Amino acid sequence: MIAAALDFICLELRTYLGVAEADVTAGAARMLAGPDRPPGVYLSVVNIHEDAALRSQPRVERGGVSQRVGPPLHLNIDLLFAFEFPTYAASLAHLSKTIERFQLKPLFSSDTQAAPDATPLPVSIEKLVFEMVNVDFEDLHHLWGALGTAYLPSVLYRVRLVKAQASAEASAPGGAR
Repeated sequence: MIAAALDFICLELRTYLGVAEADVTAGAARMLAGPDRPPGVYLSVVNIHEDAALRSQPRVERGGVSQRVGPPLHLNIDLLFAFEFPTYAASLAHLSKTIERFQLKPLFSSDTQAAPDATPLPVSIEKLVFEMVNVDFEDLHHLWGALGTAYLPSVLYRVRLVKAQASAEASAPGGAR
């Protein structure tokens, strides 16, 4: 589900920025430290955690037989967008357009009516919500130091990913009544 979300985000960003497929890449943060990286936008997952505030207990549904159904999974993915184009001005322009994209449309949902030419959200994902993360100078220094490279124009987003409910169901304790 995380890989599907990243593929969707890359496609959405390529379309909005009007760049070639090779210009938007998702991968490990270590790719930012490589000397041979081509120009473009780099997306990298820097943290994943469950949104505990939205955690709920498994539900028991009765439809002739009691079944335990796990609640939908809510993950927060901290996603770094780094920009390195041939000129610094081009990098800043693409950074600005990326921020503009997620400011104009911070929610992608399978429930909403999409434009006919819009990229469909993967079936395994119910919703993606983008929220910019403010990173202070010291934390930014630590992040780029951990990546092992010099700072690139970048922005960090927390992407709230809601996975559609798993289809695997287990019988509830005690069976049907």
